[in-house]
Amino acid sequence: MSKAVLLTLVLAAATALLPSPPSDMVSIPAGDFWMGRYHMWLIDEIGWQTRDRMDDRPMHLVYLDAFLIDRYEVTNSDYARFVEEVRHRAPFHWRKGRVPQEKPRMPVYNVSWDDAAAYCAWSSKRLPTEAEWEKAARGGYEKLSHPSSNGLDDELAEDADEGAKPVRLAHYGYPKGPIDVSYYPPNAYGAYDMIGNVWEWVADGYELYYYSVSPRENPRGPKDAPYKIYRGGSWGDVDERLLSVFYRNFTDPAMRTSTIGFRCASDS
Repeated sequence: MSKAVLLTLVLAAATALLPSPPSDMVSIPAGDFWMGRYHMWLIDEIGWQTRDRMDDRPMHLVYLDAFLIDRYEVTNSDYARFVEEVRHRAPFHWRKGRVPQEKPRMPVYNVSWDDAAAYCAWSSKRLPTEAEWEKAARGGYEKLSHPSSNGLDDELAEDADEGAKPVRLAHYGYPKGPIDVSYYPPNAYGAYDMIGNVWEWVADGYELYYYSVSPRENPRGPKDAPYKIYRGGSWGDVDERLLSVFYRNFTDPAMRTSTIGFRCASDS
């Protein structure tokens, strides 16, 4: 039995006792997981990485209560209902405040952290914590850089045509922008696009050495931090470090850009 099949069976057993989630969310079981980066990149080893960007270490054991997280990144059509109902500002690239034609299933972007938090509250949800996001992104795998045992690309079958390229498992390294959610397969938890497509805001503020002092159970980030964290890489990224499940990025919460969207979470 392959490791992937075994993991799927284990996760199915772990989630069997949880209440059935809404169809647009997946259940993440309670328990421990290893959070952070477990290895050194080459640029760390040879001294090219500034110490200040080694903020995804040390790897540390975290316990999380069970929670739910959106199966998909919030789409344009999802966000349009919110904009219409509460008269919230639309992303600035929407002409006349309307969803771009033929793009209802694309992830929404050009939304600030406050916009994302307001949408989640309107949906009776919340932004996931950084720890929740990482556990969900890992798909049940431990100590891997990407949310599957094959990394970002599927290995070729033995009988593949000569010159064939591995099949991508995430939307990255593409200069023309995001694509519809769920184009690529989900991870073992059933969550789509946790890596690539758009970066995703999380609830936590950023602090350089937070991993060294974070609580053992249900960490929620430092209080009163001026910057907010976003995770997961985007359509435009090619660096495998940025597209890893543990890479931490941060910016001003007012930032609105074509590479950052979000998904919501809730208590189970």
